[in-house]
Amino acid sequence: MLAHVPKGKVEGAYNRAAYMPRRRELAQIWADMLCDGLSAPFLLVQRPVHPMAARSRRFNPVAVNGEFRFPTRRAKANNSIGAN
Repeated sequence: MLAHVPKGKVEGAYNRAAYMPRRRELAQIWADMLCDGLSAPFLLVQRPVHPMAARSRRFNPVAVNGEFRFPTRRAKANNSIGAN
């Protein structure tokens, strides 16, 4: 990017780094508009949670052993070449 100079109008218009401060300002204005009238976040976190019913589809995940690793796929040897 150091030696690169935008050649066309479109490439210059999509240079997001050049407009980052303005984009950040607009994003904050948009967030403030959406959050207008909502409770403060710490109040939302402190609200009681509804208990799960006995036959609820929701479930609490089970803790995973610290030694758990996802299985990996092993590439199959291509025995079709030269095997008769």
